Amino acid sequence: MNKLLLSTIIVVLVLTIFVVIFDIVMVHLKRARKINSNKTMCYIANNLIRLNAFYFLLIFMIVWMGPLLIGLIGSFTSQYTFENDPGQLIPKDGFTFDNYINLFNKYDTDGTRLPVERWVLNSFIVSTASTLLYLMIAGFAAYAFVFLNFKFKHILFGFIIATMVIPGVATLTPQLSNIANLKLAKSLWALILPGLGGVGGLYLIRQFFLGIPKELIESARMDGISDFKIFLKIVLPLAKSVFLVQGLFCFMGSWNDLLWPQIILGTADKSLWTLQVGIAYISSGKTANAIGLSLSGAIFSAIPIIILYIFTQDRIIEGVSNTGVKG
Repeated sequence: MNKLLLSTIIVVLVLTIFVVIFDIVMVHLKRARKINSNKTMCYIANNLIRLNAFYFLLIFMIVWMGPLLIGLIGSFTSQYTFENDPGQLIPKDGFTFDNYINLFNKYDTDGTRLPVERWVLNSFIVSTASTLLYLMIAGFAAYAFVFLNFKFKHILFGFIIATMVIPGVATLTPQLSNIANLKLAKSLWALILPGLGGVGGLYLIRQFFLGIPKELIESARMDGISDFKIFLKIVLPLAKSVFLVQGLFCFMGSWNDLLWPQIILGTADKSLWTLQVGIAYISSGKTANAIGLSLSGAIFSAIPIIILYIFTQDRIIEGVSNTGVKG
């Protein structure tokens, strides 16, 4: 593994130096007008910035995909290879599904079977409920800040935005106190409710709503349509892309959350854990077997996010590009 990493770094450095030298030569030839007769050279010289951008994006993709690829291969690597032949990218004894099989048949130190299926279900329940409730609350709040008139609207919105500078760690103790007073500790509601007051999604949706013509809303009100129906029949269809974008962000944040579930759920009842808490517990071992299990758990937990991204990637670009653009 170390030799492969070193070889990759050397190849990238050599190619980068070659690209820089090639750019200098092409710029010099273009200024000297020595490539006008060659169509290929002219095309390269005129699109030098695009070609450089493509090269560096390719390098970035390799750097970003490298750890994911290594983790994916490691999740199919046997315990024998981790113990006796570590550091090999391609295991000599071949690939195996044992880590994924053992992940769903893992036993605790007291001999009881860890409820991995329950952890997956809990993660889906918490992430889905958090996403739907947050989109509903943030959507209604954004509609009020854009299309309704009430006193101190701008001051209130500025105050809400100002709360974004407060670090999340600083609010852990007040949130824990509130959940305890509501007698919701040790329940999935304790994972859902605290995230419903997030400001980032509200700001994103509000900025998108600013691009919707207010004349459209006013004409609907003149026809006697209520604000609730205006939101459902007019605003929501126009803002599907931004809701999909924010829904993906919200689902990812809830699905990958580890710190808050560990604090609020504790270790007494493992059936309430989410998948991330369970994987962290399994990965806490120092044995070679825990490496394969933790990698398989990490890859398995990333599958829902990857699937969601595949189906919403076009909407992400559309929603982000349209946010803040006024019509």
